[in-house]
Amino acid sequence: MTLYLNKRHGDAPNAKLFTQLDDNAKATETEVNLLNNKLKYHESSTTAHKSSQIDHGGLSVSTELETMKKRFANVITKADGTNVKEVLDLRINREGKEFDTANERVVEIEKSLSALDASVQKEYGFDYTTIPPVYHTSLNLADKTVLQCFVIDEKTGDIYATQVGSGNTDQSQNFVITRMNKNGVMLDCMTVVHGGHGTTIGLERENDRMYIWSNYDVVDSNGSTIGHDLVRFPYTAGATINGGNGGIKRFNKFTELYAIPVIDQQNGLIALRLKDSNDDSVVQLRKLNDVKNGIDNLLGEVTVPNDLHYLQGFTIDGYDLYWYTGDTNSVTYPAELSLFSFKDGKLKKRITCDFGRGPDGKYEGDFREPESVFLYKDPMTGKKSLFAAIATGSVGKRLAKVYAYHSKDNAAAFATDLSQGFQGYPLTKNNGNAMRLPDGITKLKDFRQVGYYYMTTAETSKLTDHPAGGDAGWWFHVAPADISGSVIQTLTRNSTGRPIKIYTRVVTNAGVAGDWTELMSSQALDWTNLPLKNGASNPDSDDKLQYAINGGLVYLRGRVKIPETDGVIFAVLPAGARPGKAWFTGCQVAGTSGDRKIDVRANGEIVAWGFNVNSVDAVTYTYLNIVFPIG
Repeated sequence: MTLYLNKRHGDAPNAKLFTQLDDNAKATETEVNLLNNKLKYHESSTTAHKSSQIDHGGLSVSTELETMKKRFANVITKADGTNVKEVLDLRINREGKEFDTANERVVEIEKSLSALDASVQKEYGFDYTTIPPVYHTSLNLADKTVLQCFVIDEKTGDIYATQVGSGNTDQSQNFVITRMNKNGVMLDCMTVVHGGHGTTIGLERENDRMYIWSNYDVVDSNGSTIGHDLVRFPYTAGATINGGNGGIKRFNKFTELYAIPVIDQQNGLIALRLKDSNDDSVVQLRKLNDVKNGIDNLLGEVTVPNDLHYLQGFTIDGYDLYWYTGDTNSVTYPAELSLFSFKDGKLKKRITCDFGRGPDGKYEGDFREPESVFLYKDPMTGKKSLFAAIATGSVGKRLAKVYAYHSKDNAAAFATDLSQGFQGYPLTKNNGNAMRLPDGITKLKDFRQVGYYYMTTAETSKLTDHPAGGDAGWWFHVAPADISGSVIQTLTRNSTGRPIKIYTRVVTNAGVAGDWTELMSSQALDWTNLPLKNGASNPDSDDKLQYAINGGLVYLRGRVKIPETDGVIFAVLPAGARPGKAWFTGCQVAGTSGDRKIDVRANGEIVAWGFNVNSVDAVTYTYLNIVFPIG
């Protein structure tokens, strides 16, 4: 730079000036470098940006901000020396605590609201995976087949359950609907011909009448199933509906696949489970009114994973889908309850179910199969309960037991309702139905478990100590034991065409049984003709030799012509109508005065001995009128 200036001006008088300028430039360059270094230090410093380091009119920014905060608080809380009441009220909570600023009070309110929201969620939220299942009741079903589905009328509490009809054939798939009270005791039932299996049904109450939504088979003129419809029909106690009768109305299900329905009564929703030939399941959610009006408005859809395809029941709650699966005794597919969301189709929760065992910790008959699930919402409180059923017991002795995952308060509410309508049957398994004896029992004296039981005619014939085995079906009551462990066993014959028979006895704790004693159940005697032998005969049909048993006594009557041979056996009583030892008595004769000695032996033989008469030749026949204790 110096050289350039000298060349430009060239005159010696200006040389000093240019030298001075050059020195100034060098100084400026040094200052610039110093400033750059300060800027770089400031930029990289972690403490160079505090409000206390920034100047504002001779004061730091931090000082100015604190001053403004104090002035602002003063302006809000004071005006011309008087407090602003609304602001002061805002700073004081309901317990009288005063906060320094209104903002602090607002923060406390927000925290309280957040805590309240969490409390509400805890109170009304429902997570069945955190709740232990409890026994609810057993279902007294109309048919002898296994339970298929049950749903609850959330207005009345009545239970509606389905079963495959026991008389089904390949071309006639019928199902039975049983209506029960809250305790599971049958009120009435109806039959749906060509209705399929009744795997699931939905309830809809309209104009205070209950309607059933169901799958319904389409049949041809030969009765063969050629398709499936989605239908609705009114529940009619005692009715049998078939195709055109019974008020059946058909609806578009928007698919050609086999579809079964469930309904969310409170939210007005319906879900259809669609099954293809591979047993794959897709569940679709719609508004019930849309389906009734033929509108295909899909709200959500869930594709069920293959390992959960063994369906035993499903139910919905808004956009929640509860899915119940498992095969018999969990051989291939374990009993599981899963939760899906229709919003995204994803699996949310999944647990294994092992409820349903009997008092001994085992499943009755070594059999268990999941059967049906239902999500109940209390119409007043909104509290929820998830009910799931399990079938146990051997063939012909199936039990349909219902368990519940109750939200808070529902357990107590249901317990109160059940207790009001409960009629106690000691140790009954199926409210209203007697229990059945375990398989393999050969002697009643070996079974001393207190309760009411029932045995069929075939079962009684296998019992060696039954007083009238094979005669009919019998109720068997084992009364509670005394302090030594002895129980009373009582048998009652199931008969309407003949007089009721009642037997009773005591069985000790050691298994020693007393004799069966027949109780007097009626003054009417049930007479049975007794065949004659060895030449004995009846003079007419009105006075045949007959016997009857009542109240532990055997009655013999008849007018009989008996050979004069001393010791002649003229009849034999059957087992169960014989004395414990020989019974002797005299019976009057006809044709002359006097009587003849009659002997009734412990083996049943009835023997005639000598005469005590005026003239043996004048005797025509003998009047038998004998009463002796049985056994």
